[in-house]
Amino acid sequence: MESERNLMTTTEAARYLGLKPSYLYKMMMRRAIPYYKPGGKLCFFAKEDLDAWMKRVRVKSQEEIDSEAARYLAAHEKNK
Repeated sequence: MESERNLMTTTEAARYLGLKPSYLYKMMMRRAIPYYKPGGKLCFFAKEDLDAWMKRVRVKSQEEIDSEAARYLAAHEKNK
């Protein structure tokens, strides 16, 4: 029975992230995204690492920003 592979190639990772492979290579060179390089040649990516990376670059909604601003202003009004 063949076990399921847990790592993706660079091409598979780029497809999974919706990026061009060339852009993924640039991110790898900048060390902006985690990857594995066993044997020093081929690079592999763990789905869990890619998911965590995607979630790390989340942009807040306007509602979240407004709510944080209101809490900040209310806290500073108390301290006057």
